[in-house]
Amino acid sequence: MSDDKASLADYMINLLVDRRWLMVGILVSVTVVLGYFVPQMKGDPTLKSALDMKSDTYQEYLRFSKLFGDEEYMLAALSSKENADEPEMLKRLESITKQLAAVDHVTRVISIANIRSFMEKNGRVGVFPLVTETSHGPVFIGKDKLKRLREALPILQLLLSRDLKTVGILIQMDKQYSFDIPVIQKLMGSFQTILGGNAPPGSQYRIIGPHLIRAAIQKYNVQTALVFGILCLAISTLVSAYIFKSMRVTLITFTVVGFAVVWILAFMSISSIPLNSTTGLSFGLVLVVSAATVIRIVTHFNELYVHTQDKTEACRQALQVVFTPCLMCSATTAVGFATIMVSSIPMVFQLGLIMSLGVMLSFVLAVILTPAFLIFFRPLGSSAYKRMAGDWMALALARTERVIFHHYRIVVVCGVVLTLAMFAGMFRVHSDTQLLRMLSESTPEMKDLHFVEDHLEPVHTIEILVEAPDGTFQHYEPWEKVAELGQRLKEVPEVVETDSMLSLLKHLAGVLQGDEDANPTLLAKPGVIPEILGLMSFSGEGRQIMERYLDKTRGKIRMSVRIANSPSVPISETIDAIRSRANEVMGNVGNVVVTGELAVFADHGEKLIKSQLLSLILAFVLITALLIIQLGSPVLGLISLVPNIPPVATVFGVMGWLGVSLDTVTVFAATVALGLAVDDTIHYLAQLKKEMRAPGSVSNTERCVRNAFEVTAKAMFSTSTILFAGFIVLLVSPFRPVVSFGILGSAAILAANLSDVIFFPSVILASSTIRRFIERRMRASD
Repeated sequence: MSDDKASLADYMINLLVDRRWLMVGILVSVTVVLGYFVPQMKGDPTLKSALDMKSDTYQEYLRFSKLFGDEEYMLAALSSKENADEPEMLKRLESITKQLAAVDHVTRVISIANIRSFMEKNGRVGVFPLVTETSHGPVFIGKDKLKRLREALPILQLLLSRDLKTVGILIQMDKQYSFDIPVIQKLMGSFQTILGGNAPPGSQYRIIGPHLIRAAIQKYNVQTALVFGILCLAISTLVSAYIFKSMRVTLITFTVVGFAVVWILAFMSISSIPLNSTTGLSFGLVLVVSAATVIRIVTHFNELYVHTQDKTEACRQALQVVFTPCLMCSATTAVGFATIMVSSIPMVFQLGLIMSLGVMLSFVLAVILTPAFLIFFRPLGSSAYKRMAGDWMALALARTERVIFHHYRIVVVCGVVLTLAMFAGMFRVHSDTQLLRMLSESTPEMKDLHFVEDHLEPVHTIEILVEAPDGTFQHYEPWEKVAELGQRLKEVPEVVETDSMLSLLKHLAGVLQGDEDANPTLLAKPGVIPEILGLMSFSGEGRQIMERYLDKTRGKIRMSVRIANSPSVPISETIDAIRSRANEVMGNVGNVVVTGELAVFADHGEKLIKSQLLSLILAFVLITALLIIQLGSPVLGLISLVPNIPPVATVFGVMGWLGVSLDTVTVFAATVALGLAVDDTIHYLAQLKKEMRAPGSVSNTERCVRNAFEVTAKAMFSTSTILFAGFIVLLVSPFRPVVSFGILGSAAILAANLSDVIFFPSVILASSTIRRFIERRMRASD
């Protein structure tokens, strides 16, 4: 079987070397064709790739939206030194409200300047505006009435701050343009012009809303993909130039990774895979993986050319050394990424698909293009080899070699202690599954959000849907339960306010009795609730309020729960507390559903974390199986897992000790670390296996380990440097989870490199069991 594999590998190597220009020509032709599809790639402005639309949670949200609408508003907050109830400020607000309503694609604008409510006025009960026009200018309702209305209409808390210094303006746009980023950007320009032109001198204003968050996420997705890809390309180029002291060799790296990007972009376009928060990472990751294969081929080519002085033969021999290990490295990395496809979240599945295909594609591109370039270019001169032999990398590796072979027991003890310390941090890991809190605090969108919440009220909401038999909420008893639920929910630390129709019913009952401060038990009188509901149905404002809180059958109600959404409190804890209290209080009334965008994303995040823990186990099993097949020995396959434990432990340790959250992006870190970390292990063990078969190697384990180190260490260190730097550049991303992923990835790569270059050879030398096994293999080979 091994002879068949060897002959197949030799056939492929000879084909790559002898038919190189034919294969390059085919590759260039296909790449030109694929380039046509690259500009057609699209983004994901809806963020639906982050949702499992077949899940029960999402279906509940659809049912809720069908009952009460999925209205989305932008909220403009205008803060000034003037009180909102002063005539001059009211005039400005009226002007702003009218101008905003006249903007194209705006369907509704709500502010204290135009909102109307049920109240008693001049002995009459009806629907009246909060602002009345008089001969002296606009006049606002009295503070006593305002206080009662703030309780009856919680929406007023978003329209006017308690100190009257900040006003809020709710802006609803045409639904068909909710995901049209150019239209949203144009609207924002109009809004800012109107607010800036009418705001009092010295005032400040900010605009927030889900439309703007989605547009920002899409913009930052593109930005992350471009910046990450360009920086990874620059890093790969610079590292190659430093290692090989030649811009010609650097050009090889540049060309291979350039071809890989075109193929990936074309595949995404043809497959209708959008650019989103995860797929945007694929370009940089494919780049660094492509560069790693090129560096390994070029490193061995340079070493062999010194002895052969024949470019073609040196290239052939270099491929004989690295072809099978590089193929197996690509396979294990692809398997690592492919295992994350167990997730039902589209963007996670898409990342796994793109990366698994991209990794194998980068291998194919590297083994086709690199030999052709190496043979075509003039070889490096003696001065270049001299500079490579004396640079800091060569000196550092020489010192490292001395440490390993003189102090390997100390190295093993230190490695084991550090690994255990990292594993201990696992118990401190916490999760944060909220997609909508992924933007960095330094982004303009998050600054605007904090401004609005600081000057008005928190805007994040969880929705509660209670589904009871028709007509249930025409009676007093269920509303008693709603009142109890409101009180119980305020016991939850993160809950700021509850918003249901109950507060308005109490207010209207008092208005109808001629005493707005009347005891709310008036609702218990027979016929009061049907009378109030009938009265509300006579006005447009009343019908809109009922449609927001109560369905036409009077059997289903909605309660909105505004939460602080503190970064230190996992959203899942808040949702669980809300769900628990809602079921305790309303469970006997009807079916209780806790939903809303926050709840949907949080639920999907929890499922994603569970699925990715499964993928990590699956990756361990599959990669171990591949290693056993590659190394031809179950024992060697299991031994090869030793250096891959520290990088996985590092991921969980950094999460726990540094407080990095387990979220919808960092959850991939352990699986990705395993897939990438195993590459150097494969190259080292493949070379060790070759050294074990060399004549005269019997009973000289140390020489085999030393020779394998000297052959592979430089390539391992070089590729790890590129991978480490590639992950580090993610720190410039505006996405908090991506920054965390960069921290975890770079830490894992650093741990993997130290483990493969220093820890693993030391373990082999320090373990008598492993040494005896290697010596038995050497005797059998001899």
